[in-house]
Amino acid sequence: MKLSNRTLLFFLIPFAILLHSCGTSNDIVVVEQVARTDIEETEEDDEQYFELTIGLIDPVRNFDPLFARNLSTKRTLSLIYDGLFKLNEEGEPVPNLASDVTVSDDGIEYIITINRDNFYHDSRVFTAGLGRRIHASDIKWAFERTAGAGVPPMASELLMNVTGYENYYQEQRNVYDERNRVLDGVNGIQVVDSETVRIVLNEEDPEFLHKLASPYLFIYPREVLRDDDEGLITNPIGTGLYTFNRLENDRNVVLIRKENLDADERPQPNRINLTYFASESELFQRFADGDIDWIPELGPEILMQVTDSDYGLQQAYQDTYDLVNHNAERITTFYLNTRSIVNQDWLKNRLALLTNEDITLRGDLTLRNEDFELTEEAEPKEEYFVAYTDNYIARALLTELHNLVFLPESSLVFFDIRVPTRRTSIFTQFSDSIHERLKELPDGYWLRLDSKILSLNNQNIEGVETTTVPWHLQIENIRVLDIEITP
Repeated sequence: MKLSNRTLLFFLIPFAILLHSCGTSNDIVVVEQVARTDIEETEEDDEQYFELTIGLIDPVRNFDPLFARNLSTKRTLSLIYDGLFKLNEEGEPVPNLASDVTVSDDGIEYIITINRDNFYHDSRVFTAGLGRRIHASDIKWAFERTAGAGVPPMASELLMNVTGYENYYQEQRNVYDERNRVLDGVNGIQVVDSETVRIVLNEEDPEFLHKLASPYLFIYPREVLRDDDEGLITNPIGTGLYTFNRLENDRNVVLIRKENLDADERPQPNRINLTYFASESELFQRFADGDIDWIPELGPEILMQVTDSDYGLQQAYQDTYDLVNHNAERITTFYLNTRSIVNQDWLKNRLALLTNEDITLRGDLTLRNEDFELTEEAEPKEEYFVAYTDNYIARALLTELHNLVFLPESSLVFFDIRVPTRRTSIFTQFSDSIHERLKELPDGYWLRLDSKILSLNNQNIEGVETTTVPWHLQIENIRVLDIEITP
């Protein structure tokens, strides 16, 4: 989208993310390392090679589930990792790595049995490069790692009701001298044996299995963080249907179908390319040319171009593309920074004039500007800063606000870091319709947009079905047809 009069500025600085292992202070028992002699060797199937290319509107730059900051990343990680549970098309939890769960009558205790026929992907972090079996101790370690000071709090919020978790979390994040820490783990997460983990809650939580299905609680091996500071950031190892192959030019993720899959669980695409486009116009052009097979979430520009007011596919595209309207939303909220040292009187004056009709982005819009007090003779600053974000919907909204609110007297400028500082006037937060139900976004926002998630695919792809799970890519059902796309 082109800005009038003045271009929205972006200040970017290189940065490195340093991730440390944040497990318990005691090493876990060494888990068996086995060659896969128990997997029946079969002759190579004489199958056709299928490649699927997916277009993304958010960048994927970190492959650690605890750092999944946008939906495109969660969709990508859902192909690499598994959780104890996953959500079906109706959004209900079903066993994934778990094979069985027993819940006590009072809803406090969960005995979860895992399926130890699951192996981690082959990797150099394991002896001889062979992926080992999953072990119940992996669950305890991965969950306890969420409490560490070096990781975001999204996963922690899902586990805070586990007995002993809050104490462990507070100690990990506030007792900086490790010698003064007294807790070596969460006593409400117990390894019973190699295939059983016991989780005890403080109080009953009907949503607990839904929480265990979150991408933030995907399971991975401890070895990947033992000798490598970056670990999962650049070297994701899970048990999912696809293994990470490489990241090309910071925009194209290449995944390869995992070996040794049974025929009944083997997805058709042998290779998946997930490609990020900063420009929706470029994404749609590549899609129209047949270079992109599937766009799992339409951005606001493509949505406006191909759908009518009822979110149906416009007549001009009905013989060319297939549109699927998912029962899921991306949620974006905007806040004024109350800690800012910048006088915001003029900004509040301008925001007070906004109406729902001024915002052209489609979705369920909530505007809370009725309490902004108008101040006579308020003078604008030359620039107002907003904390940086990769969220495409937030960026599109900020572009509209730049034109509607700030021009011509002022301008809205991205600050070079992603958290609000004393110089920042506006910041945004992001969630989705599942996580918002599990843990609501902070109140106090003055604008909220719930954007419908719709996907678009070329007709060489079939099997895309509606889902209530925002991060779900239905790869298991996808079929790539051997037909040529004519631009």
